[in-house]
Amino acid sequence: MPNTFMSLFDPGALGVVVTGTALACAARCGWRDFGAALRQADCLLRRGFNPETNRKALALALTEIQRDGSHRANPALPPDRSLGLMLDAYLRHGTLESLHTARRTQRAIVAAQQTNAAQVFAWAGELAPVFGLIGTLYAFTQLAPIVGGDTVRLTMQAISTAVLSTLYGALLAHLLCFPLATAITRRAARNESAREALAEWFIDQIAKAATLAQVRRAQLRGVA
Repeated sequence: MPNTFMSLFDPGALGVVVTGTALACAARCGWRDFGAALRQADCLLRRGFNPETNRKALALALTEIQRDGSHRANPALPPDRSLGLMLDAYLRHGTLESLHTARRTQRAIVAAQQTNAAQVFAWAGELAPVFGLIGTLYAFTQLAPIVGGDTVRLTMQAISTAVLSTLYGALLAHLLCFPLATAITRRAARNESAREALAEWFIDQIAKAATLAQVRRAQLRGVA
C-alpha cells in the first residue's frame, strides 16, 4: 500500500500544477485580492463570529450610553470589526441615521470581500485543470529519444508525469479550490446573519433609549 501511494506522488508534476494555478490566478484577480482570499481561507481554520462576546460588548456599551449619553460615553468596542465601526459611528455622530449608514456600509464591504474571495478560489478551480493539461503536455515533450539513455524508463516516467499532472489538476480543483469557495460563502452567510441580528437588536435598543430620553425631556419641560 505505501508503494502505491508513493507511485501517485510526483513533485515535479505537483509543482507545475500548484505553482502555475497560483500564479495564473493571482495574475487574473490581482495580488491584493489573491492575498485577501488566502486570508479568508485561513480564517476558516479559526473560530468565526462569536455572538455572545459581541452581544456582551454591545450591552455594556448600551448601558454606558444610556448613563452618560452618546457623546460622553467611551465604551470598549466589540471585537467584530463591522459592529465596532457601527458603534464608533454612533458615538461620534449620536444619531440613528449614522448607525444605519455605518451598518449598510459595513455590510456592503463584508459582502464584497466574501464575494471576491469566493471568486478567486472559483477561478483557481477553473485554472487548475488547465495547468494539469499543461503539465501533461510538458511531460509528453520528454518522450523524445535520448541518446545513451534508458528509453523505456524515461518513456514510462514521462507517461506517469503526464497522467499525474492531469490527476493533480482535477483534484486541486474539486477537492480544494471549489470547496474553499463554497465554504467561504457559507461561513460568511452564517456570520452575517448573526451579525445582523445583533446590529438590529442594538439599533432597536438605541431607538428605545432615544424615545425615552425625549419623553423625559418633555416631562421636565412640562414640570418647569
